[in-house]
Amino acid sequence: MKEIIEIISSIEDNSVYTNIKPTEIYNEGWMTRLLVHYSKQQNIKLKEIDFEKIDNWTSEALLSSPFIKAAKIREGYTHTDIALGDFKVNYKQNGVGSGKIIINDLAKVFGVIEAKMGSPLSSFTSNAKNYNQATRTITCIAENTKLNCFTFFYVVLPECKVDKRNKKGITIRDLVKPENIKFQIEKRILDHNESNDVKLIERDVFDKVDKCIVGIITYEEWIELFSDVNIKSTLNDFYSKCKKWNNI
Repeated sequence: MKEIIEIISSIEDNSVYTNIKPTEIYNEGWMTRLLVHYSKQQNIKLKEIDFEKIDNWTSEALLSSPFIKAAKIREGYTHTDIALGDFKVNYKQNGVGSGKIIINDLAKVFGVIEAKMGSPLSSFTSNAKNYNQATRTITCIAENTKLNCFTFFYVVLPECKVDKRNKKGITIRDLVKPENIKFQIEKRILDHNESNDVKLIERDVFDKVDKCIVGIITYEEWIELFSDVNIKSTLNDFYSKCKKWNNI
């Protein structure tokens, strides 16, 4: 552990000599993990997320898709930046690491936070050009939860990136609009059915999508929720380095 800390400490603001690429540490993933860690510790309430009621969280675990067994227009597991709620992760199944999220039928809460720093939210997926990253994750959440489970999907990013347009002129706000999400799911199901593939998605997915809380969080507003001066200082310092090394 000491050696790992020494390697990370080699990153200095004004030094060209470092043992590790700075953005391996100062990135959206570690920024959000720190925020979640301290939010659970301090029982923070962030928009619709009550961290006092969050039983478990993990990063980079896999969430299954209703189209994972499709013969033609299939998709793989969704890598979740942060998954929170009532679930377990099977990191070792039959001796093989899988990292699949398992949500039981009695789960009361489950959600995903997609973390962004410099890169935009993808407006498409490999096999479905009108099916964006947010819509895909929300569909996966609906596929894996029951209707009585409280669900959410948030994108966290720097405040200055919220209204920034991508190459197609689309903002993050556009990508997470409920009407756009439902339209994209309908189109994805239609494309799947037209491929003469087996039925893989139930109609109640739309009821669950309707109930899923979808929104945007900025790092700035999240950090401001902490009343502990030392924690807030730690988070602001780390965030400043994230912005520096990601040219924000």
